[in-house]
Order: sequence, then structure tokens, then C-alpha cells
Amino acid sequence: MDSYEDILSRMKTKYKELTSVEVPELSDIDIRMKVLAGEIYNDEVNLEFLKRQIFPATATGEYLDYHAGDRGIKRKPALKATGEVRFFTDDYAEQAIVIPEGTIVSTSGVNPIRFVTREEKTLAQGDYYVTVKCIAQNGGFDGNVAAEKIDTIVTGVVGIDSVKNIWGFSGGSDRESDELLRDRILKSYSSVSSGTNKAYYEKLALSVEGVYSANVVPRVRGAGTVDIYIAAQQAAASNELINKVQAVMDKERELNVDVKVFTALIDLYNLGIEVTLKEGYDLEDVKNNIIDKVSGYISTLDVGDSILEYPMTNAVFQAEGVYDFRFSSMFPGHHYADYDTLLVLGNVFIEESGDEE
Repeated sequence: MDSYEDILSRMKTKYKELTSVEVPELSDIDIRMKVLAGEIYNDEVNLEFLKRQIFPATATGEYLDYHAGDRGIKRKPALKATGEVRFFTDDYAEQAIVIPEGTIVSTSGVNPIRFVTREEKTLAQGDYYVTVKCIAQNGGFDGNVAAEKIDTIVTGVVGIDSVKNIWGFSGGSDRESDELLRDRILKSYSSVSSGTNKAYYEKLALSVEGVYSANVVPRVRGAGTVDIYIAAQQAAASNELINKVQAVMDKERELNVDVKVFTALIDLYNLGIEVTLKEGYDLEDVKNNIIDKVSGYISTLDVGDSILEYPMTNAVFQAEGVYDFRFSSMFPGHHYADYDTLLVLGNVFIEESGDEE
């Protein structure tokens, strides 16, 4: 695309060719040319933007949503993590204590994550704790906190001294990114659903909010059977999510076909590399860049997809600051996944092997 300066230069050159006179600086014709060149440049920018939005392979944002709609696909919204917390007293309660619905608790630290009770519950006289259902205040994967991470009472309750989640929270997921939505759209072109094939059941499973990946495996239990393995965002599917997908399958399955929904197993892929840094880069910064690129690649994998060395190598080389690298002998750049398994990034070991020569 031409720059503003290129457009203006061509206009002035053409003016000189036709008139044999240079355009005087800040003259009326000079100002008119600058205004016109600016408008032409803006039109070219808008045209380039529209060209990118025409195709699902390059569209972004709401324009990508339009392409998804044409394929009967909707972007998955952010979901809130759910779980339970326990409210404690330092001693056995001398009287009943009501924990109101809407009581706010949180994790501690620099960026605390808040949770809200979903029900009113009473800590009975003579007890020292009560368990209350809770939901993350905001949707997102960050709400899937581990056990004993919630330890702060934001909304004070008279008589309650502490709070803790004995079990981890689950079910939270980020709003589907452009990259993941684009991947689903492009797959819908290559695997056309006919109402009786594998793509049909996969599309049904992925239509349920909270399902980020699915693998359809026919005839594992014999003729006329279909097994579907689903996963949440980089995590195993909850029983609630499995039941939701099973209900959809029971309603939409073909006649005389037995469809069962299962949670996919989670297998951690540990990455180990020795990296040579480009001049002027810090190892810690490059580590974060590598993790970001590798995580992006692995997050596009579906249940049953294996990690391949070529795209893994490409992901590492895309990280800013990487001059060269090699996989460690203990952690190769590939990892095989069974049909019922989702690969998730585990531990990352990155060491500096030397400087650029």
C-alpha cells in the first residue's frame, strides 16, 4: 500500500509534468494536494482493512463473528468458575450466623480474584464452619484457582473469622479468541457436517458453552456406537458439562445410534530447551516470549491431537529474542496423544546455551 508521502509526491510530480512548474510550498494548490492525498491514503487504509475482513483466514473481531455466523458457529463467551468455600469461626458458634448470598471473598496477592456466594447459608449454633456454593465474580480461566487459594473475606460477616476453599474451582474459561474461533471456522469448511458423520457430532459438542475441544470416535463399543471425548479450556470437563453435552446428543443423535460423552484425559507436555539469545535480550524476557508462543500453539490442539516437532520448532523461533535453540534430550519437541487425551503445557525448563556468534 502506498504511503501518504508517496501519493503526495506522485501528485506533485504529475503537476510539474503538466505545468512545468514546481508546486509552491504552502500555496493554495499545495494545501489542496495535501488534503486530497490524505483522503486518498485514508481510503486505501480502509480498503486494506476491508480486504482482510473478507476472508475468515484473516478477519478479526466482529467481522470474524460474521463469518462464524455463516457457518452456524458462535464465539464462546467467557464462563465463570464455580466451586465451594468454607466460612470458619475461631471457636464453636455461640449463635447461628447467616452468610448472605452475594458475600464476596477473594484470593490474596497483588492481583486478587474475587468470588461471590451463590446462596444464603447459615452456620448453625455449635458448629465452627459452613460450606457455601460460590462463583467467580468475572468470567475467565483465571477463576480456576487451586485448593486453599481463597483466603480473604471482602464482605465482612459478623462472627466469621476466616474463609478457605477446600477444593479447587473449575469451569472458568476465557472468551474464545480470534485464533481459536478462526480454527473452528476453517475446520467447518474442510470437514462438512452431513448430519450423519463425525463432523456432525463434533459440531454439536462444540456448540455447548464451555466445550473447547472434542474428538468423536465411532464404533469403539461396537457397531452403532459413537464415543465423544470433550475438554474445557486446557482442562478436563466437569460432570456438569458432560451432562449438558450428553443431553444435546440424546436429543440430536441419529436413530439407533448409541452416543456416549466422556471427559478427555489431560496429559501434561513438559518443554525443555537450550536457547541462544539474540544480542541485547534478557533470558527471563525471552523465557516469557517462548512460553507465550508455545502456549498459543498448544492451545489450538484438539482432543487426540499430538504435538508435532515442526510447528513446535516454529513456535519457539517466533518468540522474540531467540537466535537459535535445541530441545533437551529429556523433553523432545513432539508428544503423542491418544484419541481420548488432550495435551496441555506442563513445566517449562529453559536454559541459555550461549550467545549469538
